[in-house]
Amino acid sequence: MKINHIFNKITFSFSIIFFLSFHLNAQEQKLKEEKTKHAVGAGAGFTTGYGLSYRYTPNKLGVQVNFAPYKNGADYQYSFGLTALYSLMQNEKTTLYLYQANHYLASSFMEFDNSIPSVLKRKTESYFNHGIGFGVEFIVASKIGFNLMTGYATYDNFNKLNVTGEAALYFKF
Repeated sequence: MKINHIFNKITFSFSIIFFLSFHLNAQEQKLKEEKTKHAVGAGAGFTTGYGLSYRYTPNKLGVQVNFAPYKNGADYQYSFGLTALYSLMQNEKTTLYLYQANHYLASSFMEFDNSIPSVLKRKTESYFNHGIGFGVEFIVASKIGFNLMTGYATYDNFNKLNVTGEAALYFKF
């Protein structure tokens, strides 16, 4: 009778441990499966633009928007970037993706006229930069992603071609 009672206690204990570990594992798996679709942060790049950034990635395809307005009296500078993203590989800590970026920059400011010293004149310029390449997102903490991108870019309305670099830091939700 004592052996039967001890065996029942051991069986009951193992059953409880098995049930709890299965339940906790199921909750952990559910948390791993929940992929964040939205992210906000700051980004800076020649082809992605710079400033405040929003990223939406519902699946392998995603989009990123960067925007930075600056105005001081009559001077201004606006940066607007729109980037398409395509995820190639993803695991818990990193994502490898391709990107195609478009950046519009417009500015207007006063500068000295080289031909007539001490005379100011207004200089206004605007141009597009476009880029294509690959990026890596590193999950550095829970819900924090650090992105590095590199590739080729056309600058100043397709007048120049060179390599490019982009970076961003996001809070994911």
